[in-house]
Amino acid sequence: MVAQLMAAGAGSRRRGIQFALPVFAAIAICAVLNSWVMKHPARLDLTDTGVYTVSNETTRVLQSLSSPVRVTYFYDTRSRAMQDARFLLEQYAALSSAITLETHDPMLVPSVAEQFGVQFAGTTVFETEARRVVVNKPTETEFTNALIRVASPAVGKICFSDGHHESNPFSLQTHDHFEAADHGHVHSGGPIELHERHGFGMAKNALIALGFTVEQRILASGPKALEGCSILVVASPQIRFADAELAQVHAYLNGGDALLLLLEPGVETGLETVLASAGISISHHGVVDPESHYWTDSKTPAVTDYPRHRLTRRLPMTFFPGVSALIPIRGGDATGAQVAPLLRSSDAAYLAGSPDVRSQHTLGLIARLRDAGGRLAVIGDGDFATNSFFGALGNGQLFLNVIHELNRDVSLIDIAPRHYETGRLRLSNQALKFSFVLTTLLGPAVLCLIGIWVWRRR
Repeated sequence: MVAQLMAAGAGSRRRGIQFALPVFAAIAICAVLNSWVMKHPARLDLTDTGVYTVSNETTRVLQSLSSPVRVTYFYDTRSRAMQDARFLLEQYAALSSAITLETHDPMLVPSVAEQFGVQFAGTTVFETEARRVVVNKPTETEFTNALIRVASPAVGKICFSDGHHESNPFSLQTHDHFEAADHGHVHSGGPIELHERHGFGMAKNALIALGFTVEQRILASGPKALEGCSILVVASPQIRFADAELAQVHAYLNGGDALLLLLEPGVETGLETVLASAGISISHHGVVDPESHYWTDSKTPAVTDYPRHRLTRRLPMTFFPGVSALIPIRGGDATGAQVAPLLRSSDAAYLAGSPDVRSQHTLGLIARLRDAGGRLAVIGDGDFATNSFFGALGNGQLFLNVIHELNRDVSLIDIAPRHYETGRLRLSNQALKFSFVLTTLLGPAVLCLIGIWVWRRR
């Protein structure tokens, strides 16, 4: 009996050991895997929009880095958002050997935070031998823009003309109108009073993020008003330039510099003589495009099919709230300039003063004066790049691409800061009509037919 009991006890212990060994082995494997994952974090991005994946724009910036960049990130280890930002920066470092990354918690290592002058978690310091950029928002947009600013050479100074009711590059307000009888800044050919809502603040911020310096210049201040400017931008002037100011603009362009004109329909600015140097003129009336326009406003032509040019490659739809046509001067001498169209309306477009004459109109172009070497870009609208529309579709990208082209900076032609906005559906008139027919007419009609068929069957 005792032997039987001892044998039963031994069997029970063996079964217990056989049961416990796999459990302990599983726990040990889980502990080892957990320790390894803590030291080698990784993430599988299953989101539709790739929230946790480095974008293509950022990848291009990282691949273009040629000089070492030291990145020091201060984050709160208890914050999930800051942990995500740290993981994002680790992806940056993995994609580019030029980046050296250090991460610290300012509460745990206050001496390092004091060394960098950092007081709060969420601060990132980007450094090269020549520059230092501090970012306080731990997002991919801010990180990538900081890399562009810290690693790019001084790319130039963008000067906005002032003194003629131009759009203000230091205004961050937005338009107070989207669809009205007239999208321009003028009414019945006369200038209306402007306000800060017609600002270029978003464009200015994007230019600064790309390494440019932005200033306003008053041409009436003297003959050296444009000294040091890489590009002169004239954004929607409402008052005619004085003869002395026009002489400065001509001298600036003839001196081999770059000029961007964003003009409005119905405004005589005196800059028509500058356009004539490239063999073109600008229409007094705006372009109406009943076939291709933004939403339901035919006075806001939309462009999706661009003339072949590297400036507009892979550019999404752009739209222009109140735009003039650029017309070759008949009998004019255009041999002194190489002109390339950038934007064109559809074949059904017409000028507001001539509704019976329908043809394709040029809305924007870029020209190079052969003799002087000056570079000129003209778009018959300035509203498209204001704060209201800069982040919409390809409008902001078009403005930045023109700046890069005038600055002869082809390497950055496809790189632009991204703007995260509340989701908003933007449709062309064709897509809007199709959506109306499908959801408002066809859908209910099909449901009614199905209902009648079921009723008849019963």
